[in-house]
Amino acid sequence: MATLILQFPMMGVNKNFAATTQPPFTSPRMNNSRPRDVLANRARGGQRPGYEKAYNQQIGGSSDRPVIAICQVTTVKVS
Repeated sequence: MATLILQFPMMGVNKNFAATTQPPFTSPRMNNSRPRDVLANRARGGQRPGYEKAYNQQIGGSSDRPVIAICQVTTVKVS
């Protein structure tokens, strides 16, 4: 039986090449993964942590006005 070594795609998604000519450490398709651990600041590949809704009600977006470019903002109070 042959041994196959698979490497985690640390360089992310690259859709420019066929699977046989894919650059090293890239993948044509990835879902819900991240290459680095944010807290330990080390490369180890894994699944993104789950997220919860901040609000129970719909806060925007509809079929004719979708929510786009959403981001998280942290504020710091200086005393």
